[in-house]
Amino acid sequence: MSPLGRRRALEALRLVVIALAVVIAVLPLAWVVLASFKGPADVSQMPPRLLFTPTLDNYNRVLDAGFFAFFRNSVVITVAAVALSVALGVPAAYGFSRLRVRGARGLLLFVLAVRFVPYIVFAVPLFVIMVRLGLVGTHVGLTVVYILVNLPLVVWLMKSFFDDVPTDIDDAAAVDGANRVQSFAYIVLPSALAGVACVTILSFIFTWNEYLLALVLSGRAAQTLPVVLTRFLGGMEDPVRWGLLSASSVVVLAPVVLVTLLVHRYVRAGFGGRPS
Repeated sequence: MSPLGRRRALEALRLVVIALAVVIAVLPLAWVVLASFKGPADVSQMPPRLLFTPTLDNYNRVLDAGFFAFFRNSVVITVAAVALSVALGVPAAYGFSRLRVRGARGLLLFVLAVRFVPYIVFAVPLFVIMVRLGLVGTHVGLTVVYILVNLPLVVWLMKSFFDDVPTDIDDAAAVDGANRVQSFAYIVLPSALAGVACVTILSFIFTWNEYLLALVLSGRAAQTLPVVLTRFLGGMEDPVRWGLLSASSVVVLAPVVLVTLLVHRYVRAGFGGRPS
């Protein structure tokens, strides 16, 4: 085979692999969306029926079940946790990047190790602490926990972004009379906005979708959407309510998809690409 033919074959193979990966990624989501518009008779058909009469009954029943209250819990907790994680983690990452502190590397490794530990290890100790503080079943309790979990991710990723910003601009700002805070706020931070967008969306996705810690610490008053989804899974004798489960899953997925579409170009830039 000639070099041109080999190159065309590799290109065709690459396209096939990409198409296959897209189908594998999109197919479960498409099934959930279609199932959310099916009635009980259609949703249980095997093989799945592609031609059916769509209905909004599942969405109406989900909303009638007080879904808005749990949606509000997720929004409040996620926004507060992400905002505070970024507000605390970005300056800390700047300090690790620019300041020469003894033991900084060991501290960074410790911070990262916290992120690697399975969350089930923290669940019981956090529950005991939150019980003693009276924060179980409150928005504040879950927000504090998610800040603790998100901070290692924010610090490590943002440190790498700040490391990529040349220190010459700090020196130039100092020559012009800027102090360390002014240099950070007006010079370095604007140069790393793609990183800020990246850590914000990653923290948002984790906090919005997190289930285990919310299950243990939310109680009844602060339950988030991932915990509420389990109500439609049935039990020992009750069947899974696929239509309601699918409709509620679409409601949970919608904000994540929307936010990702709005900031995807910054996330691409954050992982080494360029905003498009």
